[in-house]
Amino acid sequence: MKLNYLILLLVSCIFVISGKAQNNNNIVYNPTLGLQSQNNSFGFINNKIIEDNSPISTHDFKNYLKYKSFESEYNDLVYYSQTIDTLDTKKKWHKTDTGVSLIVAGTLIGVGTYIQVANGSFKYDVRDEINRYLPEFHDPIDDYMQYIPYAAVFALDWAGIESKHKSLRKVTTISTAIALNLIIIQGLKYGVAEPRPDGSSNNSFPSGHTATAFMGAHIFHKEYGHKSPFYSIGAYVLASMTGVFRQLNNRHWISDVFVGAGVGIGVTELAYFLNDKWWDEKGVNEYVPTERIVNNGKPSFLGLKVGYASLIDLTDDNEPGITSKSGFKVSVEGAYFFNKYVGVGGEIGFQSFPNSVNDDVKQEFIGYGYDIKAQSSGDRMYYAGGYFQYPFGKNAIGSRLLLGAISGPNTKVYITERNTPEDTQPNELIYAEYDPSTSISWATGFNYRRVLNDNLALRLFFDYNIGDSEYSVKYIEYIDNGTPVYSPSIKKVAKYDSYSIGMSVDIMLW
Repeated sequence: MKLNYLILLLVSCIFVISGKAQNNNNIVYNPTLGLQSQNNSFGFINNKIIEDNSPISTHDFKNYLKYKSFESEYNDLVYYSQTIDTLDTKKKWHKTDTGVSLIVAGTLIGVGTYIQVANGSFKYDVRDEINRYLPEFHDPIDDYMQYIPYAAVFALDWAGIESKHKSLRKVTTISTAIALNLIIIQGLKYGVAEPRPDGSSNNSFPSGHTATAFMGAHIFHKEYGHKSPFYSIGAYVLASMTGVFRQLNNRHWISDVFVGAGVGIGVTELAYFLNDKWWDEKGVNEYVPTERIVNNGKPSFLGLKVGYASLIDLTDDNEPGITSKSGFKVSVEGAYFFNKYVGVGGEIGFQSFPNSVNDDVKQEFIGYGYDIKAQSSGDRMYYAGGYFQYPFGKNAIGSRLLLGAISGPNTKVYITERNTPEDTQPNELIYAEYDPSTSISWATGFNYRRVLNDNLALRLFFDYNIGDSEYSVKYIEYIDNGTPVYSPSIKKVAKYDSYSIGMSVDIMLW
């Protein structure tokens, strides 16, 4: 089994470095010779000199010459040089589409393998949190969602939105990717033999559904990403949802999903590389990349937020001996801006705060022959309201004022018998059970955003949530022949103000 993990890490490294080895035949501008191929000189083009020194791929240049006749000469070529950054140009390998894709694939495989091999407790913690917040979740939509990009690759062609490659070439590329994917995924599944979270079988690692979904998303990106980044964004969001649903349905660990996503992207790049060699210039549609028009006056966005979270007040006053404070926050946030400064939007997510039991209470229960432990507390949050920002260059400082609701998962405190024989399962009882109800909450905060390019931005945030948590609780009164007898439920209210600090990766929708 260790050999399988070593092979997987080797594959991730190959994905990361292989982009560097690809050497395309490219046209570059030479001040003396004019436009020139790196392998074969094209010589002067009517002795015109283009001031932009951006490199141009041979394939894009040929398509351009088909689209624009040689008679346009200087003006058209200057126009082409000004918009060359929208094409698949020769750059440093790690800045090309293939280079970035392979780096992402290698990183996903590396992170997933690290969790699987060196940090296994993390995947159990993630599974436990999901099962607590969504204990009854079951939806088979991920069985169908994984195939949507494959159908869309051909459906858009039939609708008149032409892809980069003709149908037959797409079929061979997809077939190659599927074959590679099956070999790698099935080999790992039965080589590693990782039990699924629901215990149904021993072929959990990695996730085949997620690999198939990201393979389809990456194919869709390769075929339609030149028309608009939102084609790619939509495909990757759909693939990510497949990975999330595999975990929500308790079919996969988070490590399975990371590795599956990386393999899906990596084998797609390999399939395109092989088919480029086999087909050469055949089976390629004539296309001109669409230049995206960015409206900087409406900085709408959709972002994924992750950060440290903390309750402002300890809960010790409400539940003596049990303290809950520091934890984490994960959420999705988006807003539509009417202008540069004002917009409306919302946030959906959750916070989790591990509970700790103080030493005095632990020693008291040890005296009775029990160990005591508590589940984490937390809340699901749903907010909507106003967003405000002040932009300066590629930067912006913003704030928000939102109104919404919070509701927490059922939380239990367990006691477990001590000193039981090794071959006997210790008796575990619920000592206390907390059942939160939905409460009104306000949210505000500040953020700093840095726009990286037309499609992506990073945001540092400080959020502050204000609200009270209403809940009912019942406790063990005594144990009658091993059966716990509980007190009637008691209604309580706890102050539940919290703050969070972290980072958001934002897709810009302007």
